Amino acid sequence: MPKTGQSRQKVKLQPPMTPMIDCIFQLLIFFMLTPTFQAREGYLTTNLPREQGPNPTEQKDLARIKIELLEEGTEGEAVNIVLNDTQVLGSNFDGLRAALEGYRAQGLPPNHPIQIAPTMAVRHKWVVRAFDIAVLSRFTNIQFAVPR
Repeated sequence: MPKTGQSRQKVKLQPPMTPMIDCIFQLLIFFMLTPTFQAREGYLTTNLPREQGPNPTEQKDLARIKIELLEEGTEGEAVNIVLNDTQVLGSNFDGLRAALEGYRAQGLPPNHPIQIAPTMAVRHKWVVRAFDIAVLSRFTNIQFAVPR
């Protein structure tokens, strides 16, 4: 027992370093060997049946029917219909329907492309009416050209 006037010696406690270093190396080796660096994001594997769906070669062979809508008058209150750059129908939407139904009667499939090409001054009601006539003529592939 120490005397009252003497101080105790401080004992330094140090954790054992060997097991800590061993553990660090084990973790380092684990994290170096386990990850896989494969870019799987953005890639979806699919097995779609080839017998169904549209055939892209059929779509390229079809020459589309073009319906041009030209404004007539100052306010665009009337429209002039031009079919396939050759038939001028005036404002006769019944004639347009008869022509489209004639194409269907000749054997054109419902997915035959139709393009409606209005000019900038044509009112929306004429474009919608041409679209409605194409739908009533049982066409399903109706496209719109950018107005010029």
